[in-house]
Amino acid sequence: MTQTFPLRRDRAAQHVDVAPGGEIVLRGKLVCSTDASVIDAATTTWPAGAPGGASVDSGGLVDFAQGGFHVTSRDPVSHEVHAIATGDPAPACALAGVEAPCLPLRLLPLARTRLQTAQELSGCLHGGITVEVPDALVPPVPPAVAPYVQGAAVLLGLGVLASVGWAVHRRRARSPFGQLIDLANRTRAKLKAADPVVAAPLVPAVEAALGALKRRRVDAASTEGKRVAEVLRRVELRLDASAVEARVDREQQAADELVREIESALEAVDEVNGARRGGALGGRQT
Repeated sequence: MTQTFPLRRDRAAQHVDVAPGGEIVLRGKLVCSTDASVIDAATTTWPAGAPGGASVDSGGLVDFAQGGFHVTSRDPVSHEVHAIATGDPAPACALAGVEAPCLPLRLLPLARTRLQTAQELSGCLHGGITVEVPDALVPPVPPAVAPYVQGAAVLLGLGVLASVGWAVHRRRARSPFGQLIDLANRTRAKLKAADPVVAAPLVPAVEAALGALKRRRVDAASTEGKRVAEVLRRVELRLDASAVEARVDREQQAADELVREIESALEAVDEVNGARRGGALGGRQT
């Protein structure tokens, strides 16, 4: 059954319950009473009387990429937009405090192009946009083969879920966010094996950084995210150097012990040989 609900303009972003790979359809438009421009989910259409004449901009009310969606088709005439959930990080959802994927609004960028505030632009807009989440239709199955079809469907579903999960995990691991999380986890693991004296002041800082990253307080692809990555790499290099120094110290201690044991054995041999020589000389004198 298809789920249909209105796209709300009183929220910075609105969550859409759709799995990675799932499609949504947005229909409808908003018309600004002050400049007659038409805004749908993915495009803005300017009338002939606008500065520069009639035109269509590839920027509408929704920032799909920042919300974890990819636009597959758009029609500025019928005002119908199709998009799929990518499973990629959705920074705008985290900033708005809603679950990903979501539909973040672009009221502020649209208002700036008109030299207006977001509140002024919202006040001139009339109309509405609906969001549809279609469900896949399943053809009827004869009762005699229903158990077999159900079993195959379960196996197929598990396989699809595993494939989607693997693809999403791989995509996230390759993304700036995934690489930064991997770096933080790797650094934390090295801290657990590091010298307690070295690890003690670093553990709270690395744990705090990892928690902030998981809460998406820092965009991994931004300048600040790169600063965090750089300092984590410095910590990792320091831990690697400390581990090498500790290994060298352990090897030196082991070598010192071996040398002392061998030297003690040599001294014992020398003492035995000296005693033998002394006994032989005494016998000849007698």
